[in-house]
Order: sequence, then structure tokens, then C-alpha cells
Amino acid sequence: MSSLVDNNDQNDSPPATSSSSSPSPPEPSPPEPPVSVEGEGSMGEESVDTKVMGAVDVFLSQFYLSKFSKQIALQYMKKIAGDETNDNDRVKKWLMRGVNKVRAPPENCSQWQRGCPEKIPLLTAREVWDTKEFDWVERIESNFDVVLEELQALEGLDRSGFQPYRAPAANDRIKNENDGVGVEATDAGSWNVFYLKLGSVVDFSENREKCPKTVELLESIPGIYGHSFFSCLSPKSHITKHNGPTNKKLRCFLPLTCGENARLRVGSIDRVPLQKGKVLIWDDSFEHESWNDDERSRITLIFDIWHPETTLKERKFISFLSNSQLRAQKKIVEKSGNKDNFFSIIDRAQYLDVAKEDLWT
Repeated sequence: MSSLVDNNDQNDSPPATSSSSSPSPPEPSPPEPPVSVEGEGSMGEESVDTKVMGAVDVFLSQFYLSKFSKQIALQYMKKIAGDETNDNDRVKKWLMRGVNKVRAPPENCSQWQRGCPEKIPLLTAREVWDTKEFDWVERIESNFDVVLEELQALEGLDRSGFQPYRAPAANDRIKNENDGVGVEATDAGSWNVFYLKLGSVVDFSENREKCPKTVELLESIPGIYGHSFFSCLSPKSHITKHNGPTNKKLRCFLPLTCGENARLRVGSIDRVPLQKGKVLIWDDSFEHESWNDDERSRITLIFDIWHPETTLKERKFISFLSNSQLRAQKKIVEKSGNKDNFFSIIDRAQYLDVAKEDLWT
């Protein structure tokens, strides 16, 4: 286990700034030295082990593991500490950084990913990926009409299932004064979503029942991440620049209604082409923003997949930790009565009215 506590990461240096002049990447922050455990040469083996376990306990505490689950996590960490294969390299490096409290970005991190809260080391950082690398893309595109038909059927329902996209208040965003439910992500127009899957602790089974063929299609994708929804940008709308929560996944678009003036910026790529019926795979851990400058709404099927360089073992362990964390956080906020949190906002936004002209124009 002591090999998970290391000084090497303090030498991580920020990558060279992109030469692109427009837009400018975020300014890098100075790296912070890690809190590390000294080598065995300076203290007895028992003292080292005690300090190592203390650092590991602090790291694992953020995931609210039960005693049983914590033992499972510790067994996995001990196993990969001496693993000489590359099956767990990315998670091993991530654990080392977490236990040592390293704040500096990983070596291969792009300037444009600096705003992403969770960055798993050793994963290729690429703004847009070639769809030819994914053999399931052709199957998704060939079922475009199936997905579109289920989307269009929602228009005739009394409650379509679409809800305004909202998030907890942040320092740079102002709480929505009209209804008091979170903050919007747009500074023009509106953004509404129809969730199919949102992690393991938020239930959207009613929506999934409305689109069974789309759900079946998504579940056939190898490495599907568990986050999928229809996204609708009203005419003349703009989603402001932001970063996704993690680089361990890639974001996939299947535009269903899309005009010539719908555009996406990802990192230094000012205009990423969007084409109706054609899958786009990109990394939303890069700073990005989106526009719909058309006179009609842009509706896209959005879903996430695991970063292809993560292994099945790594995916299982990361999911094990994050699911425990989400379940615990949900219980905590429910007891606290605080309504400005992810779970409460998602739930309350389901009951907000969405103008039909914002969806079906």
C-alpha cells in the first residue's frame, strides 16, 4: 500500500500554453506541493504503515463507504499497488495523487481541461475523436429514424417529460429569480432536457418507458456511461462556456433536428461541425460552449461513454466509489433541508413549465 504514497507527482508541470489566439485558454494555476509520506529510511516500518493508512483513510472518507465497502476498496488498492500490468495504471496514478493530496494537473492535461474538477491521469486528452474508432457508431446512425420517431411522439403528450436544465448556484452564476430553482446555463434563449439516465441515484424510469427503442439502442453501446438525455436548445440560444465534471468519459451527440447555424466550440476548436443524423464524439472535460443561431430548435440525443483507455476493472472501481458517494450525498442533503443541491434541483425542475415553442419550433 505504501507505493500509493509517493512524491513523484509534485513534479507534474503544467503543459505548454496553446498557440491559438482565439479564444484564449484559462490561465494555469500554480501547482501545490503534495502532502506525502516520507520514505522508510527516515522512520520505522510500523510508523510508515500507520501514516500511509491515515492518508488512505482521509482520501476514502470523501466517498462515505460503509465498513464493508471500505474493506473492499482497501483490498483493491493493496492489489493494484503491486500490479505490474497496465490494467489499473490510470486509477493507480489517480489514487496516488488523491492520497498525496496533489493539486497540480496531470502531466498530459490540456490547458482547456483545467476547469474540470476530476482529471484521471494518463488518459488521452483530445477535443474531438474520430468516430471511425468506435464500431457502434454506424448502428446508432442507421437507427436515426427510430430515435426521431420516439422524440416526435413526445410532442403529443400532455407532459412531454422535458424540463429546464438547472444546476446549483455557483459564485459566477445568479440564482433564477423567476422560480427559485437553481441557475440556468444560458445567457440567451433556453435549454431544456429530457433525461433518460442520470447516474444510479436519480430515477427517470417514466421517461425511459416513453422511449423504449432509444433506451435499448443506447444500452447496446459498449462502455455506455449511464448518462443520456434529449437536449433541446431553443432558437437564438447560447450555453455559456463551462467544463464537464470529469475526463473519464466522452460525450456523444446525435443531432436530430439541426440547422446550419447550430455550432459548438470545444477548447481551441472554434466551430465543431454538427450534422443531422451523424454522431459526434468529443471530450466535454475541455472548456466548451454551444449556440443555436437558427430560427428553429436544435434537439440532440446526448449520451456519454467511458473513455476508451479506461479498463473494465478501473470502470468498476471508480463506479463503486462514486455510487457510494452519490447515495450518501443524497441522504445528507435530504436531511439538511437545503434545496440548492443537485438532487433537489433536478427533482423540482421536473414540475416547471416548458413553453412548447421552445421545444417544437
